[in-house]
Amino acid sequence: MKIFDTYGEEMMDIRLLQQKGDDLVVKGKLMGYVPISVYLKPEELWSALKLLSWAVLLHLPVMMIKGCWRSLTGRK
Repeated sequence: MKIFDTYGEEMMDIRLLQQKGDDLVVKGKLMGYVPISVYLKPEELWSALKLLSWAVLLHLPVMMIKGCWRSLTGRK
């Protein structure tokens, strides 16, 4: 999974999500070069959910369907 800025530049390439104890570990490369492991604690994940508005939460299924369709058809 890749995360981009508003100019389309790759900011992070996430390669692995795994559990380590109670934490979620996100491994990848930052800005294409710097290997990084980020540890998310359960309370931080809960805080992240609070950042999502109802509009975003309701739109997530649509985004998932579009992502699935685009990955299967090769469309952007």
